[in-house]
Amino acid sequence: MNYLLWALGAMVSYSFVFLFVKLAQRELPIFTVMSIAIFVLMATTTVVTVATGEWDPSPHAGVHTLYALAAGFGLAGAVVGYFRALSLGPVSSVVPIYGLFIVGGSVLGIVVLNEPLTARKGLGIAFAVCSVFLIAT
Repeated sequence: MNYLLWALGAMVSYSFVFLFVKLAQRELPIFTVMSIAIFVLMATTTVVTVATGEWDPSPHAGVHTLYALAAGFGLAGAVVGYFRALSLGPVSSVVPIYGLFIVGGSVLGIVVLNEPLTARKGLGIAFAVCSVFLIAT
């Protein structure tokens, strides 16, 4: 149940990102905005990790380190693409399209991690795609 509070907090926080990025880009170059945002993200992540007791400075070897690196590259690509799209297009179209990462993550969970695909999940994925199409066009 604890994960629900974290997920809701993340959703609320991330809902404001597009607004502040778009406002910042009115006067600042995109890469300045990205640099500042990434610095704040790194500092906040470090503080939260230490505060929750999840900090483990011992080196971790193996495939899980590679997964963490891959996640970092994926996140970097997502942030660069998202910030660039916000600098070029309307928030009301960019945000819903970007939000389809939820569908992508769900499908990858089903395909790669063998999570069960239920009729309810399938219908939710279909509705999400239809919703984004209706909002973004």
